[in-house]
Amino acid sequence: MSDYNNLLDEDVEYILNLPYHLSMAGLAGELCKLLIEFDFIEHKISASAPQLLIADYDLTFASEIEISKQKKDSLRLIQGAIRKSAHILNEPENKTQLAGHLLARLLCFPAPEIQALLEQAKHEKNYPWLRPLTASLTPPGGALVRTLTGHTNYVTAIAITPDGQTVISASNDDTLKVWDLTTNTLRHTLRRHTDRVLAIAITPDAHFAVSGSKDKTLKLWDIANGIEIKTLIGHTSFVNSVAIASDGQWVISGSWGIGNALKLWDLVENKHYTLAGNLRVNAIAMTPDGQVAISGLDDNTLVLWDCSGIPLHKLTGHTGAIDAVAITPDAKLAISGSKDTTLKLWDLTNGTELKTLAGHTQAINAVAITPDGKLAVSGSADHTLKVWNLVNGEEINTFTEHTNWVKAVALTPDGKLAVSGSADQTIKIWDLTNSSKQPGEAGHANWVRAVAIAPSGKFAISGSADQTLKIWDLAGCKELNTLKGHTNWVRTVAISPDGRIAISGSIDKTLKLWDLATGKECGTLIGHTSTVNAVAIAPDGRTAVSGSL
Repeated sequence: MSDYNNLLDEDVEYILNLPYHLSMAGLAGELCKLLIEFDFIEHKISASAPQLLIADYDLTFASEIEISKQKKDSLRLIQGAIRKSAHILNEPENKTQLAGHLLARLLCFPAPEIQALLEQAKHEKNYPWLRPLTASLTPPGGALVRTLTGHTNYVTAIAITPDGQTVISASNDDTLKVWDLTTNTLRHTLRRHTDRVLAIAITPDAHFAVSGSKDKTLKLWDIANGIEIKTLIGHTSFVNSVAIASDGQWVISGSWGIGNALKLWDLVENKHYTLAGNLRVNAIAMTPDGQVAISGLDDNTLVLWDCSGIPLHKLTGHTGAIDAVAITPDAKLAISGSKDTTLKLWDLTNGTELKTLAGHTQAINAVAITPDGKLAVSGSADHTLKVWNLVNGEEINTFTEHTNWVKAVALTPDGKLAVSGSADQTIKIWDLTNSSKQPGEAGHANWVRAVAIAPSGKFAISGSADQTLKIWDLAGCKELNTLKGHTNWVRTVAISPDGRIAISGSIDKTLKLWDLATGKECGTLIGHTSTVNAVAIAPDGRTAVSGSL
């Protein structure tokens, strides 16, 4: 290991540019050694943004000098670990967490280069830190690419420019943020709304964006310069949905307004027209030709509109309010997401329901369709995103890294990346082409509300708002089994002294007994009339006491 402290004091630029100079000199072997040296990684993180270090690893992959596959794989995993922690390590006060993050993400990988790096990290003595004993953070690989932070409240809407290079996010913190998707950096923060920003859409030429807000206005923005061009006034209630026609001239917006819930705006002539009056519009989408729009309503229905204001079809079938809707590029199909926890696929030519997509456990807040019309991605209050095959209606994948409601989702034009916004105040970027699960990538799909450890200390059992319990091997850091049977949140769990039986309590007013060897339910205890919040087992293992609301 080298002593970078003196070098850093003398010449920070030396540390920042050393990988580039080694690459240009054709010293790929030396570059590889540098990028698996903890001292170098730590000092580069301390002296600069994580993104610059992430780019250093790309130099090795682009090198014409032969590097072994094993070493290249190790470098990709280290780069991936830094990328997944970049939003944490980017903050000055968090840079001392590097060693802990590397250990928590990479301990499950046996490659000698990785284990050597982690061994160096364990000897970090420059500051106090908590050393993870297990791989407790999501490892590199898998679908999650990157997390972006900066909003101070719920992220409510996401839009991506047609060139796939820029993301705009809207938030309950009254702002919009413009992100460079190629470098994952913040370009602008847009601050002219006076209340929560609820909707965002981008013109096809990528020059302008239109946002809708709880302040009852829409605003037109110059994306490149981050400035407001004009304010559109006409709604009498909050604007919660917006869509733009392919010509970039016409905008349609939805609201809960009295007398003007659905409006069409001419951005060139600066005029607006009311298409519908006393509706409660939650979501809206427009066909690519701008001739037809579909609105999702709070009364559990959707309405298909001719953009002259004539309703074409009313779509019924959901049993909850419609909060999300998207149209396929060929304008033949639409998909809707509802508070009833389902999505429905509709034939727009005749307004008939084709399929129901079930799998989420809470309300659907967002949905988007890939440019080829074959896949949809939905975001839910159950904290997950799901990827769906629209041809057969099957669920392809579930992404579980958000820690609160997923409020927004958008897809890049090539259909390879999804960008989601959440009530956890983060934006996450997902690789839709990566469906593999990496070591340690398991977990509940909602809040974990209860946990108990077996007397042997070898395993634990957790209960979640996703209505399940999971059994975990504490030595191997892996999920052993999922226990299904409750019909609402699991709020409490206890394990018998012999470690053979668990008992769980739920909002569904019941307690359930579980055989931990088989994972099977072996009894239901009924008697409470409200949520069961607590349970304990006597030392003899024969008696349990439960407490309820």
